[in-house]
Amino acid sequence: MGHVVAGLAEVPYASEVEVVLHAPIGEVRRRLPRTVGTLCEHPDGALFRGRADRLDGMAQLLAGLGWRFTVRRPDELRAAVRELAARLTEDAARARG
Repeated sequence: MGHVVAGLAEVPYASEVEVVLHAPIGEVRRRLPRTVGTLCEHPDGALFRGRADRLDGMAQLLAGLGWRFTVRRPDELRAAVRELAARLTEDAARARG
């Protein structure tokens, strides 16, 4: 029996995500690994669809890309992005010690 290796985008994860990345789709294709999800044209940039087991990790990935983005679903990803932003804000405000 042959061994089939599926990309991460094909593995059943807990949450399906849909995010508009406000950047040219060509740039997004160069920087976002195909294994993470699929991309298609969107009037505001690129529509990303994928799956994530950990939404905090997806929030970090999206933030790390450096582009503005809009979370279309799920609401829990929006909450994870807010939590990441709050943590980063706290870290930036912390006095050197």
